[in-house]
Amino acid sequence: MINRLLPYVVAASLVGHITHVHGSESEGTNFFGVSDGREQISVIPDNAPFYENKERGWFWYEDPLTEEVNDVEQPIQEPPPLTRPEKKEERTLAKPLDPKPLSSEWFRKNMEKFRDKAIDDPTAENVSTYMYLQRVMLDKAEKFADASQKLMMRDAVLDENARRPIATFGAFAKDDMSNRGTQKAAKKLAEQAGIWFFYYSTCEFCVKEAGVLKGLMNAFGFKVLPIALDGLPLPGGAFPEFITDHGQGKKLGVETTPALFLVKPGENGGAIQIGQGLLSGDEIIRRAIALSHENGWLNNDEYDETLTVTPIQVDNETIKSIDEDTMDKPGELVKIIRNNLKKKM
Repeated sequence: MINRLLPYVVAASLVGHITHVHGSESEGTNFFGVSDGREQISVIPDNAPFYENKERGWFWYEDPLTEEVNDVEQPIQEPPPLTRPEKKEERTLAKPLDPKPLSSEWFRKNMEKFRDKAIDDPTAENVSTYMYLQRVMLDKAEKFADASQKLMMRDAVLDENARRPIATFGAFAKDDMSNRGTQKAAKKLAEQAGIWFFYYSTCEFCVKEAGVLKGLMNAFGFKVLPIALDGLPLPGGAFPEFITDHGQGKKLGVETTPALFLVKPGENGGAIQIGQGLLSGDEIIRRAIALSHENGWLNNDEYDETLTVTPIQVDNETIKSIDEDTMDKPGELVKIIRNNLKKKM
C-alpha cells in the first residue's frame, strides 16, 4: 500500500518544493489550476456553498487570516502648545449725548452749577455769567407762555374762558348760575332724604349745629331727626322731639359729635356720612350734593349746574385707550384728546 502511494507523496513534496523555491515568481497564481485558497478568502461570500471551492479540500481546518501588523513606528504627536483663552472684548456703553447748550434740558442740569459758582465765588465774571444765563432761561419761558396764550385764543377747547369766564362780570354770572343750581339740587335732596343728627346733651358744638340745621330746614325743607347718644335733650330745647340712640350711632360709626348723616329711604336709598364735627350750612349742602351725585341720587346735569367751573375733562376711558403707538403720532394724539374734550363742552 505504501509503495502505491509513494509517487503521490513524492509529487506532493515536489509541489511544495517548487512552490517554496518559485513562490516569488508564482505568487498569487495557481499550480496546474489548483488554488490553495488563501488569497481568495476575502472574496468568498459567507453564504457560498462549500462545493463551489471543492478543490480547496477541507478548508475549515485552515487558520484564520490575520491582519498584517504595521511595524512602522508612528510618529509621536506632540500636544498642541497651550494657548491663552482670548479675552472677550467688553462692550462699552455708548456715552449719552450731552444736551444742547441753552436747551431746557441743559438748564435743568447746569443752571444750579453756575448759580453755586456765583454764590461761592461772587466775582464779576461769575455773577454776570449766571445772570445772563438766567435772562436766557426767563426769555425762553416767556416765549413759551406767549405761544400758549395765542394757541388757546385760537382753540376754544383749550381756552379756560370756556370753563369759567375770565371777565369779572362773567365770573359773577357763573357764580349766580352755580347758586341757583345748588338750591335746586338741595331742594331735590330735601324731598328724597332727611338728616340724622347725633348729639350729646353736654356737647357745646352740638348746640351750635342745631341752629345751623334749623336754618337748612327753613331754606330747603330738610327734615332733621335728632338722636341723643346719652338719651337727654339739648340745652335750650332746640329739638324737643328727639329719639334715644339704640345702636344706630355704633352701626354708622359715630365717633365724635355732632355727627350728620344724609339718609334716603327706599330701594336705592341708604345712609351717607356728611361729616363729624361742627359744619357750616354751606359746607353741609356742598358735601350732601357731592356725595349724593357719587351715589347716583343726583344725575350729572344736576350736579354740573352746581359747579362754579364747567367740568371739561378728559375721561379715564380715553386716557386708557392711548398706547405707545399713539404717543409716537402727535397729530393723532391731539385729535383723540381734543375730540373727547369737545364732547364735554
